[in-house]
Amino acid sequence: MSDHFNRCEKDLIDFIRSCKTLLSDRLPIAQLEEKKSLIRQARQYLDDISKLISDMEVESNKFGPNSRASMANKLKQYKFDVDLIKKDLKKVTDESTKYKSYQSINNENDPERNKLLQIHSSLMNTNDTIVRSTQIAIETERIGNSVLTELNEQGERLTNANEQLDDTKNALLKSRRILKKISMGAFYNKFLIFIIIFLELVALAGVIYWKFFT
Repeated sequence: MSDHFNRCEKDLIDFIRSCKTLLSDRLPIAQLEEKKSLIRQARQYLDDISKLISDMEVESNKFGPNSRASMANKLKQYKFDVDLIKKDLKKVTDESTKYKSYQSINNENDPERNKLLQIHSSLMNTNDTIVRSTQIAIETERIGNSVLTELNEQGERLTNANEQLDDTKNALLKSRRILKKISMGAFYNKFLIFIIIFLELVALAGVIYWKFFT
């Protein structure tokens, strides 16, 4: 794997980590004007991330099939992370717009305003839970992908070692079985997360029904 690709990957990981921190830790507690600035900063991060991914795709095309497949697998995971960040940023932007609408209700003692604020708070809590649950599922899947990438690189180095070919094949078969177990574990984790999210949404619907119809 080339030094240029590795440098781009390091910068990409730093940008993704910074963007996630901004969305999960700083934006939720920011005031309106600061939130606007942080949203602009997140968009700049995404622009830089897109440029790095493009450079890495160009660099990966310079290598043979095995190395290119390993690089492509990494890029696929990074693009998935970027898509999640874009979705989270859109949610924050939409919520910021809704918050401005709530502020337009000047009477703090208005029961309707209080109900809207309570619903907004419940939605924010639910969104935070979804984000945390999604991150757990992503980390679990990332572990499996990292193991698979390492195995691909090892397989490329061992192709010239004819004397150890049989041992290598056996090791790869065992590793694939382990990866299947990891993938199944990730699937069950995601399924459990979706059940939790569904239950929270049902509970939220109950709160809304109780606030407006009882």
